[in-house]
Amino acid sequence: MEAFMCSFRQVDERHVLSEVTLMEWSPKMDLIALATMQGEVLLHRLSWQKVWALSAIGGRDKEVKIEVLSWRPDGKILAVAYETGKIVLCDVENADILHTIEIRASVTAMTWVAKSTSDATKSDNEIYFYEDLSHHFLSKLPSLSKSYGSLGKQSEENVEDAKKLKDQNNLNILIVGTSKGKILLFSFGVFPSGEIDVSTEVANNVMIEPPKIKSVSISEDLSLLCVTMESKNVDGESLYSFLSYEIPLIKNKHQELQVVAFKYGQIASLQGYLSSTIRAISEAWEDILLEIDSKLTNYAEEKYKMSSGSVSDDFLELLMFGTPSDVLEKFLLHDLTEKGLKKLGHSIELSYSNIQKLVLKHLQSVSQALFYHLGDLKGMAQWTERFGALGLSVDSVNQAVMSVASFLMKATEIQQVIDNSMKNFKAFFRWLYAVILRLSEEPVPPEIMKVTQQDLNFVAEFLKENFAAEWDQEKRSTFSLERVGQYLKMENLSFPPPVSQNPWVAFIENHPQLKESDLLFSHCPEKSLVQQHSEVQKSIEHAFSEPAIVLGHSMRKRYEQVLFKASTSYFIRISHYSSVQQGFIYTIFTAEPQPSMYMYVMRESLTDPSVLQAVSIYFGEISNTSIELKETMSPLSDRCKRHRILDAQFYSEDTVSVLLVEEIEGNLEHGLPVLVQLPLRTLANDFHDININVNENLIQAIPITVDGGLLVDKMSYRHLENMKAASFAVSGSRKVACVLFSSRRRVRLFEMDVEDEEEEETDIDESATRAQDESMESQTMINTNINTNDADEDKENSY
Repeated sequence: MEAFMCSFRQVDERHVLSEVTLMEWSPKMDLIALATMQGEVLLHRLSWQKVWALSAIGGRDKEVKIEVLSWRPDGKILAVAYETGKIVLCDVENADILHTIEIRASVTAMTWVAKSTSDATKSDNEIYFYEDLSHHFLSKLPSLSKSYGSLGKQSEENVEDAKKLKDQNNLNILIVGTSKGKILLFSFGVFPSGEIDVSTEVANNVMIEPPKIKSVSISEDLSLLCVTMESKNVDGESLYSFLSYEIPLIKNKHQELQVVAFKYGQIASLQGYLSSTIRAISEAWEDILLEIDSKLTNYAEEKYKMSSGSVSDDFLELLMFGTPSDVLEKFLLHDLTEKGLKKLGHSIELSYSNIQKLVLKHLQSVSQALFYHLGDLKGMAQWTERFGALGLSVDSVNQAVMSVASFLMKATEIQQVIDNSMKNFKAFFRWLYAVILRLSEEPVPPEIMKVTQQDLNFVAEFLKENFAAEWDQEKRSTFSLERVGQYLKMENLSFPPPVSQNPWVAFIENHPQLKESDLLFSHCPEKSLVQQHSEVQKSIEHAFSEPAIVLGHSMRKRYEQVLFKASTSYFIRISHYSSVQQGFIYTIFTAEPQPSMYMYVMRESLTDPSVLQAVSIYFGEISNTSIELKETMSPLSDRCKRHRILDAQFYSEDTVSVLLVEEIEGNLEHGLPVLVQLPLRTLANDFHDININVNENLIQAIPITVDGGLLVDKMSYRHLENMKAASFAVSGSRKVACVLFSSRRRVRLFEMDVEDEEEEETDIDESATRAQDESMESQTMINTNINTNDADEDKENSY
């Protein structure tokens, strides 16, 4: 038998402040993500330096459990799934939440798979049919300054690519399974790309509740979706099954799906920017403290008690004759005051100025960018040869284009309202300021005294529009001098702009046939900016909803295979691995509570739907060493005749990592954990064909069980002294492993596949080498002294 040469080097052993529930290595960097019992996510380097911590979403008052962690294949984004059904995508650099998915059920399984690079490589005669040219036509969106509103950490980032998709050359899909028996697919982790309700697919089983998805995976060629699930029958038994789905539309149209998903990411990034802009406008508007509204209301009530007429009567008389009534004079000098008027004018001018900048620089820019990208999507929808199979609807996309155009017109409208309001307010406040100074017998500055006839017309119009309301004891009518705020409410405008005198509106009314033209965009004068923003969001969501439905309906179930039955529900270990080169998708599972006696390796052919094979493995004595080597090795090398399985995961395409514990005379209490690397090639001749047409348990259909201990090479396992293990996380791409203690507050880190280095000539003399060894020994002693602080915990886990 060919030697399987590898060894494990312990790198570190560290204490964790909180109990760890999940561990997941990054596929591209020496980073490991940890989920804690309190619902936090911690990111550590291999050296155990903490990179960042993501706080629990429920806060300290309510702990929300993290169900699954999964890395995007490039290692730049971590997906965190909570029991509430919320999934957040975190930036590996700073823990910023880039995207949030809300699912109406607890997430019980999740994995992120990329299309294999070898299969995705384009042939010479294949032309990539889409190139994003938006950077040639659209200017870069300005960052939202904190002075205009709170956008968060991403305000200084590339807002056009807030979902971080630009460097994604191959399609990758986030697959999510729920406690309600649903499987959802998200291209690049953001674009909904299909949904399956497994409960409607299960055959010959009467379930008393929806099945729970235990694991999901997709082959790297995007041809197969495999699922393991748990369901309850009428007898209360737990039935664990394996389902296989063919997904030909995703496989055949992966390029088109990648383009649409990328476009979705761009539009979703712009939508986030748009929402933040509107929020910033609302914050700027809230800074306008119109105290004059309440003061005018009190004045109107006093006037109603003493005399008749509206407030505008008094102000117009003051404007025409220059003499106020006694009640108005008291109001101006004692209620409003010179100081209050100046403060109010400054507040309004500053807020309007900020809103004006946000509308001009941000709102209109992002609306134009949305319009461009939706136009791009409309072109895809019209290209039926390429995108027709994905279900993009021209009508739905066109409706989204129309809603964005209407929103853009509303942004222009609010800009005009701001211009008119600032002009009217300035004229009104300057006139009123001069009146208060005269009544106070204070000198009036010359620049304030210069009032043109146009200014007087502005003031008269302002008084007519805003002060004409009579006092109503029932409604206690209030004054609304400010017209921008109505655009920021989810209700129709109280004072819509007059459009009857607009010649273009009159032209359209006289030619009603033009209203149905796609070249003209509708204007909704009665709607607010927030209402139209809501319509934009709904229309874009509807435009992108069709592909998910079509892709979901295109998935076909190959078969359903019962794995095993159990009298009660319990946690089982499941791991998947897809090998395009071998033509199989592999699944490892256990069928007993941990530690298990057996584990099962199952493989399904990617091309032949009739091929399903499995092998059953147990671990007896782990000893493949010669007698001579045994005599020189530690007694721990061969301590017992049988082992139990704590955990099993795919390490790479050719290797399965298994965490065992020794069973000494039927007792596991004093057995050491053993970390094993089991080569899959040693099982090549032991796989047994499973007849998928026979409804029987898979584990009962396997005629023989293989002793994995006989397949493990001398350099392929290691006893883990002074610990009691619970589970582990391994990564073949990074060649690392992390073993979790049973206390879940301590971990031990290993570098895997460390080959013995050949002796080479160096200039380092023996004294330098000895000095280095002494230094390392000294450091070890220091670490030992530090670790004595954890003596209580170690006492639990050591022997």
